[in-house]
Amino acid sequence: MSFKLSSLKLPSKKVLAFFGVCATIPGLIYRDNVLSKERKNLVEQKVTHIALEPMSVNELPRKVTVYLAPPLGDGIHKARVHFREYVKPVLVAAAMEYELVEGTQPGQLRSKVRDAIIKKRKAAKTSAPTGIESNNTHQTPHLLNTTIGDGIIVVGRVSLVEYLQGLNDGCTSSLTDSQETISNEKDTKNDNDSISSTARPENIMPDPLSSSQVVKQDEFSIPELEPIGYIRFYNRIGWKYLPLRIYHAFNSYLNFDTAGEDTVKVALKNSREFTDDDLNLGMDEKKFLKGTLENPELDHRILSKLRIYI
Repeated sequence: MSFKLSSLKLPSKKVLAFFGVCATIPGLIYRDNVLSKERKNLVEQKVTHIALEPMSVNELPRKVTVYLAPPLGDGIHKARVHFREYVKPVLVAAAMEYELVEGTQPGQLRSKVRDAIIKKRKAAKTSAPTGIESNNTHQTPHLLNTTIGDGIIVVGRVSLVEYLQGLNDGCTSSLTDSQETISNEKDTKNDNDSISSTARPENIMPDPLSSSQVVKQDEFSIPELEPIGYIRFYNRIGWKYLPLRIYHAFNSYLNFDTAGEDTVKVALKNSREFTDDDLNLGMDEKKFLKGTLENPELDHRILSKLRIYI
């Protein structure tokens, strides 16, 4: 029985296009997975020597604090995935521990950073010698030395802005417990109401120390600050950037060239002084945010005590 090629009938163009697309998409996914493994191994090899360094019996592994804030117009989930996929592997390869601090709502991370800085200031104030404090009561507020630390990591422009704002708020806020201040204000208001019902208005004297005056009289101080490691995070959302999202979905390995390399800088511990230009880190991420993100305001005395990993 003879077999003739001319007797074969090719599928239609629509069928060929369908199977072509079905074969292309898995191929692109497979390619991205292979390249992601290669890039992951490359960045891990840059820090594996750190994990092999011997430690003394009373020495603890290096620990960093990671700050995550939700991108404007989106949730915290994507920031978590970005950290888990591209930052955490480098930390694990370098045998580094980490503590994750999240803000699930806008401004929540800023409040957490502020409370942590106030707590550090209180601890530093109680451990300071009383003689030094009494001699410096009429001098410039004492600024604590701030250069050594295990380091912190901020993921994305939003996390950086909230961290710096919380840092500024924490260093310039009163050390008086806010709850005690609120309760004292309520008690004072109730006492004034009871006095006003029995005394004449002209006999009531205003409180010489208002809450705003107490805050101004509180000493400004800076606790020990750790160097900052900035991780780039591009949260591309919206129909406008749909082609760009599709491209990066099949080329996610490129994130190891940005987030992975940024994490390597933290692991290697090379740092320099924080400058005014560093306040603009992640400005190219703002176009992907839904909403207005204010630039951070940082006291120059705090700025001079900060360092950043390079």
